[in-house]
Amino acid sequence: MEEKRFKIISDSCCDLPRSYCEENEIGIVPLYVAFQDGEYKRDFFDFTYHEFYQRMMDHPGDFPKTSLPGVEDYMKIFRPFAEAGREVLCLCMTTTMSGSYNSAKVAVDELLDDYPDARIRVVDTKALTVFQGQLVREAVRMRDLGKGLEETAEIIERIKGDGAAFFTIGDLSYLNKGGRIGGLVKLAAVSLGLKPVILFQEGNISLGTITRSRKKSLTELARQAAAFLKKKAQDLDGYYLQVGYGLSLEDGEEVRKAFREALEANGFRNVPEPELVQIGTMVGAHNGPYLMGIAFLKKYAE
Repeated sequence: MEEKRFKIISDSCCDLPRSYCEENEIGIVPLYVAFQDGEYKRDFFDFTYHEFYQRMMDHPGDFPKTSLPGVEDYMKIFRPFAEAGREVLCLCMTTTMSGSYNSAKVAVDELLDDYPDARIRVVDTKALTVFQGQLVREAVRMRDLGKGLEETAEIIERIKGDGAAFFTIGDLSYLNKGGRIGGLVKLAAVSLGLKPVILFQEGNISLGTITRSRKKSLTELARQAAAFLKKKAQDLDGYYLQVGYGLSLEDGEEVRKAFREALEANGFRNVPEPELVQIGTMVGAHNGPYLMGIAFLKKYAE
C-alpha cells in the first residue's frame, strides 16, 4: 500500500475481523473490559470474542465493566503518522454511548502542539459494532478508489445517516445493570423475560416492539429490519447487509435465513446472502451473550 494514502484508524467497537484489519492496514485503538475478579484487558488484542462470551456464560451475574480509550491511547497510535507526515482518518463509536471520540479529539489537539502540520480527521460515526464496521469498510473502499482524506471524511459524514441497526437481546439484566438505555429498560423490564427489538440510528435508540419469547424476538428482528429497509430502498444494489451475533452462531444463521426471507417477502429480488459477523466486547458487555443484530448501510455512489 502506498504510504501517501491516508491511514484509517478506528476504536475497537467497530468489531471488524482481525484478518480484515490486517489486510487493509486498519489501526485499532482498544477499549477495555474487566470482570469483577480481574484487571482491565484490551478489547481486540487480549482475548477472543468467544472467550469473552464464554466467560459471561460460565459466571452469570458477574457483569463486565468497560472503559473507553484514553487520550494517551490515541496519541500512541497517532504520533508515528504525525511524525511521518501521513494523513489519518479516525472513525469513533457514537458519542451518545462513549467518550472515545472526545479522547481522540483531545489527542489530536495535543499532538498539534508538536506537529502543527499534522492532518488527522476524527469522525463521530454515530454508530456501534457491525454498523460502525460498515462505515470503516466504506472508508477503506473510498481510500482504495483514490479519494483523499477530506473527501472520504465528508462522504462518511454524509452517508452515516443512511444506515441503521436493529438488535435484540436474550437477557435484560445486562441492560438493567448497566443502565445504558434507562427509559427503555423501565418500559420493557416489567418482567425480565420480555425480549425487546430495538432500533439504533444516528446515535439514537428507540423501541421497536416487545416480544415474549426468544424465538419470536428473532423473527421480529428480521421482519422489522426488512420492513424498515423497504421504506428506504427500491433494491439492494450497493448495500452492506450483515447479521451480527454474540455467542450463538446457530442463532445468527437462523436470523440470516429469516432476514433474507423477510426481504423477499417485502418484494426485494435477487437478495444477496447477508454476511455473518460476531458482535464484539463493547456491545456484548452491556447486552449479554445472546444479543443479535441486523445492520445495513447504502454504499456511497457518485
